[in-house]
Amino acid sequence: MGKHLLQRRRPRERYIYVLDYIEEGNPLDRHRYHQGRPVLQILGRDYFLLMDGSPRQDDVELKPEQLLDLEEINLVKIDDVIGLEELTSVARDLLPKVLHKIVEDRRSEFIAFFNLSEPLTLKLHALELLPGIGKGSLRKILEERTKKRFESFEEIESRTGLKNVREMLVNRIMVEMEGKEKYNLFVYPVNSKATFLGSLERVRT
Repeated sequence: MGKHLLQRRRPRERYIYVLDYIEEGNPLDRHRYHQGRPVLQILGRDYFLLMDGSPRQDDVELKPEQLLDLEEINLVKIDDVIGLEELTSVARDLLPKVLHKIVEDRRSEFIAFFNLSEPLTLKLHALELLPGIGKGSLRKILEERTKKRFESFEEIESRTGLKNVREMLVNRIMVEMEGKEKYNLFVYPVNSKATFLGSLERVRT
């Protein structure tokens, strides 16, 4: 799997969250050099890449949920992109919590996605890729955003009848990480043939 992942050029993640830090190494890691020395499992904040890496210093203190800016603090060397199935139990358990944190931190971009997203084909709108949004919900969202743009998750919910928009977004990200979707709204697809829509990048420009 590792060779396949590396064959596809990937974007660079500047901000990363630590999902797990295994100081004694991971004996189950497919990289031999990770089996007997410290290894990190990491989530990228911008493209939601799952990665593993190594601390650049022997005495560095790294903790799960810690956010690092790789351009400001050069503490971690990124070694490879990994798949969802390669996460440790600690990293897998923490992943939804960190994704919720990212959705909240980047809420202006996700809200802009609700305001600006467009049809992908004649029969499919980008919003319909979110779990829980069907044709009826889509019509209500499009109708409401033409009256006035949404300004918060709570406003989206109150004006459209949707429930827990944050959870909806996290669930979509998790599904895209599994690598079985035709379109990826948010997750850069290094381990699948999905079309990357880059929806959050689009609303920033």
